[in-house]
Amino acid sequence: MPNILITPDNVQFSVDTTETILAAGLKNNLNLPHQCKNGICGSCKCKIVSGSVTHEEYNKNTLSNEELIEGYSLLCKAHAVTDIVLDIPNLLNSFPIRMLPAKVESCSKINQTAVIKLKIPPTTTFGFFAGQYINVILNGKNRSYSIANSPDVTGIIELHVKYHASGIFSEFVWNEIKEQSLLRFRGPLGSFYLRDTQNPIILVCTGTGFAPIKAIIEDMLVKENKRQIHFYWGNRVAGDFYLLELLDQWRQKLNLTVNLCLSQEKQHGYLCGRVTDAIENDFSDLSSYEIYACGNPKMTEDVFNLATTKLQLSKKNFLSDAFTPSAV
Repeated sequence: MPNILITPDNVQFSVDTTETILAAGLKNNLNLPHQCKNGICGSCKCKIVSGSVTHEEYNKNTLSNEELIEGYSLLCKAHAVTDIVLDIPNLLNSFPIRMLPAKVESCSKINQTAVIKLKIPPTTTFGFFAGQYINVILNGKNRSYSIANSPDVTGIIELHVKYHASGIFSEFVWNEIKEQSLLRFRGPLGSFYLRDTQNPIILVCTGTGFAPIKAIIEDMLVKENKRQIHFYWGNRVAGDFYLLELLDQWRQKLNLTVNLCLSQEKQHGYLCGRVTDAIENDFSDLSSYEIYACGNPKMTEDVFNLATTKLQLSKKNFLSDAFTPSAV
């Protein structure tokens, strides 16, 4: 089995050639940089110092041929052929991945979205960065959900669950969940969190991609962060939005503008069209910005392509978390 060495922290683990480097790292409780795990977001892109890998199919806009030649790799799609040395700064500065129990404190349903609050044991501490996610374990299967609350809310994990017919966890939420139900989860996971700069930011999401965006905004409130924020949230119809009462509260305390977009109907107070249409209409140069995008994989890819090709956004300033629903 090939050996993986991560510098400069000198962390090592072994990987089977049939599994990706990312999967092997997570199995060893190492929170390697990642988010979508589908070769779309680019969060797991890193430099190979030495060694050889093969890649499964991935988005060529995420990892270009030039970057391949320079030695970069997508860990979520990379299989080690030889021993590998990777350059991943600050790996050990992340929160440890843990398996923990939690009880359902509440579950409220707003149209097709459930807002669930899980309570972890009072003797347990669980640290995470706003924007990260957890894997909920149900009937031996993992389902990934972003944490929707700020880390300063101790003892509680908020999740937003969209109903999908035949979805393992969403069917449980809609038909079986009860207060005090016991669940187990693993986390924190992912690299989708606000970078410590003073750049203006664009937060863009669709559907329950709102969850990590909510966590990031609430964390900015706690820290009295006054960075300029442009928030775009897209849905098909107005009934898909939820927790809209929070938006005015945020606007009063942050340097925040909000744009709600409808792709399949027209209503007063909403923009008509996709979030990409709204961003392209509002900006011509994003070279000084950062974008944080979460939701439908096609949306995150479209925003990336628009921002980095037409609007001069640096690729390193685009972070995303693409949601891929699991039905079985």
